Amino acid sequence: MWYLERIDPLPFLLGEDVISFVGGGGKTSLAEYLGQAAAGQGKLVVMTTTTHIWAKEPYTIFGDRDPEKSGKGRRFVRMGKSVEQGKLTGIDPGDVEALRREYDLVLVEADGAKGLPLKYPAAHEPVIPPCSGLTVVVAGLDALGLTIAQAVFRQELFRRVTGLSPDTEITAPVFVRLFEGDALMKGVDRAGYVVVLNKYDACGDRESVPRLAAAVGRHTGGGQVIVASVRQGEFYGLASSGPGG
Repeated sequence: MWYLERIDPLPFLLGEDVISFVGGGGKTSLAEYLGQAAAGQGKLVVMTTTTHIWAKEPYTIFGDRDPEKSGKGRRFVRMGKSVEQGKLTGIDPGDVEALRREYDLVLVEADGAKGLPLKYPAAHEPVIPPCSGLTVVVAGLDALGLTIAQAVFRQELFRRVTGLSPDTEITAPVFVRLFEGDALMKGVDRAGYVVVLNKYDACGDRESVPRLAAAVGRHTGGGQVIVASVRQGEFYGLASSGPGG
């Protein structure tokens, strides 16, 4: 039988100097959480994007960056190529290598989901930098019980490959299906990833979450799966009370 136990997520999520975030369900909130935690440890941190993120202060433009200035009272800065309509636009994936040499930790939002809990990528997505050492695959547990049309960004692409209708409910099998190589795991190095099932606090069926998390872990190849309520700073790992879970 599977159950959840409280964990410190930092050893699992801050083990590399370049970390990319893909999927939906709270990527930005998780990256912000980790960035603030790393900055609190004395690291010089930059949060950037290969797509776009909100231009939240403090931020700077890639071409105008000054790591020395960032290190003087600003250990955590956001960065993009430009600002358009209140958002930082994506830098080139190859430019992440330059940031890697200048900062202790580079956090890259490498995907977009328009605020929805789940995502099915288009042909050009996600945009994971080659130098990324860890990919964090994020999905929102608040999708459970919603329909595909309500919960999945680019749901028309997902329906095309699965034959499901827009009003199909997001049940556990549908949720797990989104962790295949054409969906949330697209472009993800199976040797370096962590799955974060976020918004546990907003999930309507918490009792099913341990089994669901275990199923996601098996489906993706046995990698680390963390259940989280990022906004509340709560993180849980899977534990088993007996053989086989």
